Amino acid sequence: MSQPKRKEETVGKEMNGIEALAYVLKEIGTKKIFSSITLPENVKERLEQYEIKQDISLNARDSVMLAETYAMENNMPGVVIQIPGTQIFEALDVISQAYMDSIPLLIISSLRSYRDTGRARVGELRTPDDLSTTLSQITKLREKVVSIEEITVTVEKANKEALSNRPRPTLVEIAEDLFKLKAYPLSPAEQKPEKRTPDKNTVAKAAEVLSNSKLPVIVAGYGVISSSSYKDLIELAELLDIPVITTIKGKGSFPASNPLYAGEGLGLIGTEVGNKIFSEADSILLLGTRLTQLSTGGWSMKYKGFVMHNNIDGEDIGKVLMPHLPIVADTGLFLKELITILKQKVKEKIDRGIQTEIKVNKKPITLKGHVDLWPYDIVRLLQQFKFSKIFVDISSTTFDMIRYPIDAPVWFTSESILAKGIGIAGVLEAEDSNALGITDIYSVSKNLSLLYSRHKSAKGTIIIFNDEGATYLDTTKADVPTIGKSKFTVNLDKELEALGAYTIYTYSDLKSALNEKKENLKILNVKIDPEYESAVLSRF
Repeated sequence: MSQPKRKEETVGKEMNGIEALAYVLKEIGTKKIFSSITLPENVKERLEQYEIKQDISLNARDSVMLAETYAMENNMPGVVIQIPGTQIFEALDVISQAYMDSIPLLIISSLRSYRDTGRARVGELRTPDDLSTTLSQITKLREKVVSIEEITVTVEKANKEALSNRPRPTLVEIAEDLFKLKAYPLSPAEQKPEKRTPDKNTVAKAAEVLSNSKLPVIVAGYGVISSSSYKDLIELAELLDIPVITTIKGKGSFPASNPLYAGEGLGLIGTEVGNKIFSEADSILLLGTRLTQLSTGGWSMKYKGFVMHNNIDGEDIGKVLMPHLPIVADTGLFLKELITILKQKVKEKIDRGIQTEIKVNKKPITLKGHVDLWPYDIVRLLQQFKFSKIFVDISSTTFDMIRYPIDAPVWFTSESILAKGIGIAGVLEAEDSNALGITDIYSVSKNLSLLYSRHKSAKGTIIIFNDEGATYLDTTKADVPTIGKSKFTVNLDKELEALGAYTIYTYSDLKSALNEKKENLKILNVKIDPEYESAVLSRF
């Protein structure tokens, strides 16, 4: 391929497609990529030359699942390189989940050829557009690269789009022909992620409503975490003495130990004190939340206040509650503007006495007497331990984990639940002996290849809430999530024992296992009474 006319616009070095890719990944700050065992050796060598770590899995689904948890944990794109690109089809559920949960992924895949397509190559689809067409509904941007010059600027653009405004997966397809050719790649354009700024009049109106309210309340969603604005949220809440309720995915956006914390969830899965405050509030500020089915108990919350709904775009505003004041903006930028205005209006911190009301109305969770382990028994015990990160697969057995108190943004889960495995992949990827994964037996069955390939080198603790598949999270009989009975069981004890898992039947055994010091991964197969009752969900 020919050199561009203006050499000053290039990186100043002739490269093949593989080196151009490694070069731009380093330029955009990529420290680690995720791939499968089919990643060619020449690609690995070039990535090593550019000091980019490679996390290699058995298959594409495992690599994308690890990339998703990496993106959650680090609030930056999980970069996946998949060659050949058609193996990405194995991970459609994970990419869909990342799209719905606003998780940034940069997926780089290969086209078998752009010159002479349709020759029935291994891993080749009918047309070069088939992969991008399939992923069109679950990716934010899709680009094809058919010249070495364009590799740098296209990958940089996809990385920018993955992070801009609402974070989501992006796709870049690079023709494998370019791996064997040389040219001068264009210099990266230093493209920075875009964040939507708030309308000043809208912010001023929100400030006026909040400062004049007798009982305002804030509902904090994942947007607070993804915009890194949890400190701003604390400052706002303490300035105006506003109680804060978090969504399930937004846990950690406000410290559970703060006296203004009123619990997580709304409606039939909310706390008693949180629902009381929400229903009595004269103004409601929703921050970075979609008001999902799980976090609202099937949209069962009651309210009467003036609703202000902030989200990064208008995609979800008005679908559940019709706000009196829509606030389309990056949550972090909105909070900073709001606090600036409020500090001009409010010279001293307000004391509404709401902290006392929260303290008085908070009630401990009580369960009727039982012999075998129930999910909340595990949750209660875990409160005696400290974990650096907590990855949770939400299910019928693990749902009570939403009552586990979190004081920092170290809680990672999904409310769309399109792909199971966060509680497993998160711990395996984190390489942190103090990381905790919470999962169920269904998730284990979906991710056995990950466990088998990494259990000897991984660190941390994975706890399986194992009722042998006797129950499931039912969201079809009614909007309100409930515990459904499956009339089906599966026993994976032998497979788990082969991984070195401890089988736990009693509270004391679980406590001993948690206290045991172990350098490598600790897998606790905790047997749950199939007839358990939940501290949160009803059972029919």
